[in-house]
Amino acid sequence: MKKLLLLWALLSVACLGTAQFTPCLYDLGLENLEKQFPGYQERSQATIKKAVQQYRQQRSPNDEVLLIPVVVHVVWKEAAENISDERIAAQIRVLNESYRRQNADTINTRVEFLEVAGDARIEFDLVDIIRVQTDTTFQPEASLFGEANLPDHVKQNALGGSDAIDPVNHLNIWVCALQPLTILGIESPILGYAYPPAGLDNWPAETPIPELALEGVVVDYRTVGDNETYEVPQVGELPMLGRTTVHEVGHYLGLRHTSGDGALAALGVPDCEADDGVADTPNQGTQSQFNCDYMQNSCTDETDDLPDMVENYMDYSREDCQNSFTKGQIEIMRAVLMGPRSELPVLNVSSAEETQASNALTIYPNPSTGQFLVQPVERGETTLYQYSVCDMLGRTIVSLSEGNLPLRLDLSNQPNGLYCLRMKAQGSEHWHSQQLLKQ
Repeated sequence: MKKLLLLWALLSVACLGTAQFTPCLYDLGLENLEKQFPGYQERSQATIKKAVQQYRQQRSPNDEVLLIPVVVHVVWKEAAENISDERIAAQIRVLNESYRRQNADTINTRVEFLEVAGDARIEFDLVDIIRVQTDTTFQPEASLFGEANLPDHVKQNALGGSDAIDPVNHLNIWVCALQPLTILGIESPILGYAYPPAGLDNWPAETPIPELALEGVVVDYRTVGDNETYEVPQVGELPMLGRTTVHEVGHYLGLRHTSGDGALAALGVPDCEADDGVADTPNQGTQSQFNCDYMQNSCTDETDDLPDMVENYMDYSREDCQNSFTKGQIEIMRAVLMGPRSELPVLNVSSAEETQASNALTIYPNPSTGQFLVQPVERGETTLYQYSVCDMLGRTIVSLSEGNLPLRLDLSNQPNGLYCLRMKAQGSEHWHSQQLLKQ
């Protein structure tokens, strides 16, 4: 039935010449994974629901900030695709502002949605940028009969891409030139895609599961940063404010599109029976089409009727009117980080005092040729610390040990590169993570 619906949708799009398109490959990616691993969608949603139930039982009134280490892979062919460190830094800043609800345009959230909009208390730490020059093209493919191939070769060195770095403990983001999806001569620009958690604990032991090394986010290079533009056929020049990556990370953390990706929506017909699984997002039958239509109300409810939440990061609205996650969406993302992706956050900060404490340590010299001195900012501190050191592949270089400050670390026998020092004060439940650079 899904194949027939897709065929109907594609033929209708071709005949009508409509500007309706799918810039995010999330739903196509799910169909692809479902074909390769039957039962994937059902198991994925079951895992997320289970995580949310457990999270509701365990969460504290003041949920700690969860810090996610990020590795960015720039896979480029043309010079313009080899984006600058400054644009990547701007993108990380946009991620932090968006997930902490600290973006300046939160003042544009409409009054009917102010109560449900929230601070996810999720932050991102850029730990490495990897650049790979390639002669490979990254283009998704789909047929009229439901067959689909996503450009996951961008995630593999052997296929012209870049291998993931420790995907259990890092969010990998691949930046490349994503070519448009073309069907029946109609081009649909692709801005990015990501998969929901694939490391599912409810897969039978004998069942093959998706490859861990393919987990992460893929975005087009033109979307990265905080002040870019993208010329989209039939739509025009669109502002790119870094919110494509915000959107795709939402998928990576378990969120669906606000419309629920109903089958009829592919025709531009509101599918009000589809659901994104979030109670506090309004019922929405179709995605926005890169506009900012505050009058859009694709589903009329008999009670408590609300317009479509075009300010939500998980819509297809224009990036300069996106500014919010809802509390229900935040609950899902945090539950995923406490469940299926529980090994991803490296630092939990429960209060401003804890943040100050983590900043009370200094490392000198850093960079170093191998000898590092970790000492307190305040002289005289004698707190006992637990610590370990790992490389950027997640391999432990120094096993968990204990020591007082000042602490001397010797990485002289290790190759040059970035390392991660994790420390926790005696009696504390919170880990502090800091980079070491040996050169």
